[in-house]
Amino acid sequence: KGPRVSLARIKRYVALCLYYGLANKLPGKGPLATPSRWIRQELCRMFLASCGSRINIGRDVHLSTGSEITIGHRSGLGSGSRVYGGLVMGEEVMVGPDVVFLSENHRFDNLDEPIGWQGFTERRPPRIEDGVWIGLRATILAGKVVGEGAIVAAGAVVTKDVAPYSIVGGNPAV
Repeated sequence: KGPRVSLARIKRYVALCLYYGLANKLPGKGPLATPSRWIRQELCRMFLASCGSRINIGRDVHLSTGSEITIGHRSGLGSGSRVYGGLVMGEEVMVGPDVVFLSENHRFDNLDEPIGWQGFTERRPPRIEDGVWIGLRATILAGKVVGEGAIVAAGAVVTKDVAPYSIVGGNPAV
């Protein structure tokens, strides 16, 4: 007998294939935007680690395998956003287009070995707390926390934790 594959695992795999093969290419604007958004939401519900109600996943959003991604109620990711690895996102979070979330980085502590051979750092998904707004093309680095109600300006690179209800911008974000 070969290994048994659970029905839940098959369902998750089919949802991933439908998401990347079809749903993330559906329109984000125009008369088909609402049904397209609903299709993306329902497929995400099947393959993300946890998914709240009324999430909004824009067109062409990359979600890795989704197994380490949690998105809270009424939160969303703008078109073209990328999640590499994991992400913990609270409720009522707005993320603009082309935002990048990183969970790990290349190791570079051995000066005698090329960076590409040193492997990766420990995986630490970023955490975005409730009510946060992240602007266009921001980058959130591994393990960083963006506190409740904070605003991250467009193009900011978050290299340190962001205090609740603060506004940060720039590279590095201050």
